[in-house]
Amino acid sequence: MPKSRQRPTLKTLSEHTGLSLSTVSLALRGGENLKEGTRLKVMKAAQELGYVPDRAGVKLRTGRSNAVGIVLDGHEDSVGFSRNLIHGISDTVRAEGLLLNVYPEFDRAETNRTIQSLIAGGQVDGLILTHTEPQDARVKMLLEMDFPFVTHGRTELFTPHAYHDFDAAAFVAMAVQQLADRGVGQILAVMAESEIFNHDMLARQFRAECEERGITAEIYSGPRRGRDHIRGLRELGLSLANTGVEAILCDSELTAITVATGLRDAGISVGDDMPMVAKQTSDLLYALFPEITGIYEDVYASGRELARLLMQRIAGVAAGELQTLAAPVVYRG
Repeated sequence: MPKSRQRPTLKTLSEHTGLSLSTVSLALRGGENLKEGTRLKVMKAAQELGYVPDRAGVKLRTGRSNAVGIVLDGHEDSVGFSRNLIHGISDTVRAEGLLLNVYPEFDRAETNRTIQSLIAGGQVDGLILTHTEPQDARVKMLLEMDFPFVTHGRTELFTPHAYHDFDAAAFVAMAVQQLADRGVGQILAVMAESEIFNHDMLARQFRAECEERGITAEIYSGPRRGRDHIRGLRELGLSLANTGVEAILCDSELTAITVATGLRDAGISVGDDMPMVAKQTSDLLYALFPEITGIYEDVYASGRELARLLMQRIAGVAAGELQTLAAPVVYRG
C-alpha cells in the first residue's frame, strides 16, 4: 500500500522556506517584528503545503485557541449579507493564521449560553456579533466577562465597546436628499427590522431629515420575518396606488424588491410614478429594478474591518479606540 502523506509540520515549513523554526513559528503567530515579506512567505508556504496548526498543542503552549468566532443572526434577510461578511472576515483572519468558526443564532437566550460555553471551554480568542439591540444582553455579558469582541452595529450601552457599523445617519440623509431632488412632498420609509438598534437610529434620522426639508414622513411597520413579512410588503406595494405617498425609502434591497413587485402588479411605474431609494448589499436590486436608486454597503469590506478590529482588541487595544463607520455610496451598477 502507498504510504499516506504525512501532515506538514513547522519543520516542513522551515525546510520549504529556508527559514529557521523560530522564524516560521513567529510568522504563523503574526509576529510584528518580522518583515512583511517574511511573514507572507511563510503564510504562502503554509497554504501551499496544507499546513494546519495542532490546535491542542498551541492551546497548551500559549493558552490561546488561535480561533475566532462570529455569532451570526440566522434570520438575516439582506441579500448576500452573511456570505459576504463571512468572506471578508475569513480572508482577514486566515491571513493571520487564525481559524474562523461560525455560530448561527436563532434564539438570543440560547446564544448567551453558547457564548458562555465557548469562552469557558477556551474555544475562541474573540467573538464578532451581528444585529445589535439597544440594550444588547450579549454585549452586556461580554463586557462583564472582559472578553475580546466586536459588533457589527452599535448599542445604547454606556460602557464603550468595539464596533463597525454602516453609517445609518449618512445613508438616510443621502436617501432623503435623492428623493427631495425629485420634488416629492411625502416619503414612506419601509424599515421592518424593529428590534435592532439600527432601526431606531434610521427612524429618528428619517424624521429629522424630512422635517428639515418640509417633507411629510411616514414609517411602515409590519411583521419582521417569515411569510407574513413578505406578504405584508407585497400588499403594501399593491395598496399605494390611491394614497398620498409620493416616494419610498427601504432599509434593504429584499424589502425594496418585494414592495416594488407589489407596485408593479398594481400598475404603478417604479421610478417614474413612484421614486424609490434602498440600501443595497448586492447586485440583485439593480438587476431586477434598475429604476430604484441603490445606496451601497460593501459588506465584504465590513467583514475585513470587523476582523481587523477584533485582532486589535485581542491584542489589548482599548475598545473606545476601535469604533468605525462604513460610508454609504450611491450604487452605479
